[in-house]
Amino acid sequence: MKTFKVFTKWTGYSEITVQAETKRQASDLVEEKNFDPNNEVWTGNGLDYGYEDEEIVEVNEIQEEDV
Repeated sequence: MKTFKVFTKWTGYSEITVQAETKRQASDLVEEKNFDPNNEVWTGNGLDYGYEDEEIVEVNEIQEEDV
């Protein structure tokens, strides 16, 4: 049995819950990645949207020494 790493790309969406005083501060926190990643739900891990336009871009065989 061989092992392969498959790279994909897709268009998705996130819903991130943060506590802030204003909408601007909430946006800033997300832009700065200053939020708990447990408070993020994205397509593919919980939102009902699913992945959009997912396509395989590369497939590489992993050699035993790479594992």
